[in-house]
Amino acid sequence: MTKKEFLCSLQEILQCSESIEETTVLTDLEEWDSLAFMVLIAFFDKSWGQRIIFDDLKSIRTAADLIAMTRGAVA
Repeated sequence: MTKKEFLCSLQEILQCSESIEETTVLTDLEEWDSLAFMVLIAFFDKSWGQRIIFDDLKSIRTAADLIAMTRGAVA
């Protein structure tokens, strides 16, 4: 998956009307909430078989931080 594809998927997951870039501060988005965390946990599991937990997402600040969590699966 490319970064652009990932960012588009993230925008869909968050149901965010504004475009999301690597530098987007997710904590500034109204849509960045516990429901988004649950969907992202499922997304990581389904897309890469990667288990992440709620606490992992609480430390995320930007979309780039989230990309880093994919451990190289997003290029």
